[in-house]
Amino acid sequence: EEEEEEEEAEETPASEEAAPEDGTMAAESDPFPPLPEPAAEAPEDADWTIAGEKKSAASAAMAEGKLEEALAAFTAAVEAEAATASLSASTLAKRADCLLKMKRPAAASRDCDVALAINPDSAKALKTRGKAKRLLGDWTSANLDLAAAQKIDFDPDLAELCNLVKDKAAELGARQREQQRQADLEKRKQAAAAQRQREMEEEAARNRAAPPPPPTAGAMPGLDPQTAAAMQNPKVMAAFQDMMSGGGSPDPAKLMKYMNDPDVGPVLQNLMTTMGGGAGMAGMGGMPGMGGMPGGMPGMGGMPGGGAFAKDDDDDDDDEDDDEMPDLEEVDEVD
Repeated sequence: EEEEEEEEAEETPASEEAAPEDGTMAAESDPFPPLPEPAAEAPEDADWTIAGEKKSAASAAMAEGKLEEALAAFTAAVEAEAATASLSASTLAKRADCLLKMKRPAAASRDCDVALAINPDSAKALKTRGKAKRLLGDWTSANLDLAAAQKIDFDPDLAELCNLVKDKAAELGARQREQQRQADLEKRKQAAAAQRQREMEEEAARNRAAPPPPPTAGAMPGLDPQTAAAMQNPKVMAAFQDMMSGGGSPDPAKLMKYMNDPDVGPVLQNLMTTMGGGAGMAGMGGMPGMGGMPGGMPGMGGMPGGGAFAKDDDDDDDDEDDDEMPDLEEVDEVD
């Protein structure tokens, strides 16, 4: 039974059995060991021997593989140094190394952070934190720490680990750059699509707001050359745009206004004669094909019979009656 218990004690911890192929592990859930706040100054009755004795005991326990006992001794040494305002980076780095051997990389990394805040050039703290970051899968930070440690105090036994971490960090950096490139590309595509959509909407809004173009002479067969030339007059073109600015049928009030215009009026009269045979605007038949005005100028058929623009046949009859009436003075003379 004792042999079976010893075999069970020698079994690999479950955390190692479940470790990924790259040797990384999740951060431990155990609470970090205590880290007291250093005193501002050492008390007059400070015992300077306690910290040294505890560190010696911790080193001996580690040599024997008694990690829990070593951790307790290192923690006592840290507390003694803090009480005498002499907390050292070396003691914290050694406790971090003990924690790392206990598969507690997160706690080890914390102790190294404090040690490096005290002494940024602590090679022990840099090496230990680099190893802890490697276990946690933080390849970039591990590569930086191990490279810095090797510059301060080169360790040939660390070369293989440095190469592994360097390669992993390079692979991770390449993936991150590609992901960033893809993200930037997607952002540019979305921005371009949004810009195109805005331009289309603005163009559609301008098209809706713009008045229809004036009629073109080439769209009206049978138009005499003089009227066709007059329709190229910017003033005439602007008048047609103004009359059609409301959409649909021309504005009657504007039509009457331009009929009295010396430049526009004759063109309108010629158009009525050409398109309606002199029967007034009602005979214009929509003036098909007038350069973008759907249906031409439909609905202008008010003014049937030409109204003010065609001479009334009754006027001719009146003239004939006048010719037939005798002169009263001549009748008197005859009598």
